[in-house]
Amino acid sequence: MSVISTRSTSVASILKTPGLRKKIASQSNRVRFRLPDDLKSVLINYESGRETKPYEDLIYIVRDAPMKDSELIQLLTQVRQCISLLGPKQRIFIETLLKINWINRDLEATTAYKAFLEDLVCVHIYHCKLIIDRLVCLFRTISDENKEKWKDGKPPDEDISKLFHVHDVLFKFLKIVPMSYSILLQCLSSQFPYFKHNMQSHVVYVHSALKILDYAPELRLDILSLIINKLVVIDVNAPRSEIENHRNNLDDDDEVFKIESVNDKSSEQSREHPLALTLDMCMEKIFQFIHDTCYPNNALNMENVKKIYLELLQIFEKTILPTYASHHVQFIMFYICSVKTAVAEAFLNWLWHKVSNPNVPSIIRQSAVAYIASLLARANFIPIDLLTSLLQKMGKWIHSYIAAQDSLESANSDIRVHAVFYAVCQAVFYIIGFKHRDLVSTKKNLLFLQSLNFTKIISCQLNPLRVCLPVVVQHFATVTRTYQIAYCYTVIEHNSRSNLPVLQNSSRVTTPRLDTFFPFDPYILNESSHRISPLYLHYQGSMNVETSTGNNKEENDEDDFMDISYPQEQDSNNRKERFSYSTSPGFIHS
Repeated sequence: MSVISTRSTSVASILKTPGLRKKIASQSNRVRFRLPDDLKSVLINYESGRETKPYEDLIYIVRDAPMKDSELIQLLTQVRQCISLLGPKQRIFIETLLKINWINRDLEATTAYKAFLEDLVCVHIYHCKLIIDRLVCLFRTISDENKEKWKDGKPPDEDISKLFHVHDVLFKFLKIVPMSYSILLQCLSSQFPYFKHNMQSHVVYVHSALKILDYAPELRLDILSLIINKLVVIDVNAPRSEIENHRNNLDDDDEVFKIESVNDKSSEQSREHPLALTLDMCMEKIFQFIHDTCYPNNALNMENVKKIYLELLQIFEKTILPTYASHHVQFIMFYICSVKTAVAEAFLNWLWHKVSNPNVPSIIRQSAVAYIASLLARANFIPIDLLTSLLQKMGKWIHSYIAAQDSLESANSDIRVHAVFYAVCQAVFYIIGFKHRDLVSTKKNLLFLQSLNFTKIISCQLNPLRVCLPVVVQHFATVTRTYQIAYCYTVIEHNSRSNLPVLQNSSRVTTPRLDTFFPFDPYILNESSHRISPLYLHYQGSMNVETSTGNNKEENDEDDFMDISYPQEQDSNNRKERFSYSTSPGFIHS
């Protein structure tokens, strides 16, 4: 068998080390080759150092020859007959064999290649990492080959077949070589696409990584952790404001194009913010995986729910909770909580344990209470008894904190020392302002609100109305006045007249206040939003706001949280404010 081979520029990437690699790379461009009749002799002679030219020719033909399926089978048959000779010294030959495009061939050739890989890893475990690394690399190769066929995030039939062969080999490796579990995780991590790579490469890679869990469920925590870590990187690099500005600019600049392609999903995706589209499609994959895990055969399995919740909770604690400026990845926890009320209750109790534990860092406690407030406000699957239970816990903690401060002869006046206290107060004010309809729907609930003794909270020496976000304070004040729960305006007006403690920052005087941190603000990713929208509550306005604005309030797409009845100063700084996502819990200066 002879062929004409044109040597490509990929030699440098395949053969990087000196010696034989350098010599092979320097050969002439066009050479005629012949597959050796006795492969075993070629390998033995090269390893002993007696003759290298036949070995070089062998590398050329395997690397460059456009072999037919029958020729590949013939080559693999000879290779398997001398598999014991393919030790560490034959690494160049092994690397060349692994570069062969085998997943696009007919079933007989593909089966022969898979058998060769299994024999090789059984006899020479030394090559296990090299082989697994190449198999994982095929996930990215498949994405590059069919860039237009994964637009909806679903693999075409031809790619399903290709991926099946790769997963079949990985499955057998995991059974044969116990150490391959850790090797596989290393390879998955090292080859994960860079966050700025195209959507296609991420979707195929995430799809393939999740598919591994079908035959290696013990890797689920590690693989989910890897994927979510990578998605967090994308998330923080695609701010909500940047995504919205990108969409607004396209709408303003290309109205004609938008009309012509209104039904063209591919055109819509191509116009989306690149990182937002990548995150969107990958989030859909994660949501689908969670749903399939919780509902095998379309029936809820509580054992599965409990297991995946605990795994996601570990990932949340390690990755999402301490992350600065994530916008959408945290909705994974929102989604799993919607599966069963018991899950939501367990998550809220876990968060409250973080908040109430003085040994937890302050920034984590503030973040945790922000998650409590945002989940209680935004989730339509939270029952009223769970809502009141958390409010009761927070109210009791606030009063205990106030009592402890009142017992001190001289309390620390630095509000940053009391950051957790102010965060919990703001969470309570936020929930009252957002969910007041439910909380005053019955006399029992109204009596419950009165039992929280807000008058003492707002009039204590720590003065939370001074530090909490003005927009939150405004709505809380409106609700409490309307239902005669407390009267905040006296304190608010006193704060506005008082000479407040200030911080000096870059030659300007500023007043510290809590930062805006509402992690479950509106979900704006298009493709995966259908998972969240049925579970999500938008702000509907207070009684006073509705009286002034009528039915248009319900149609407000900005999810405003503005109380127009609150006294507004004629000042440029007093502009329309709304509940919106910002950065991280803590203090900002304005």
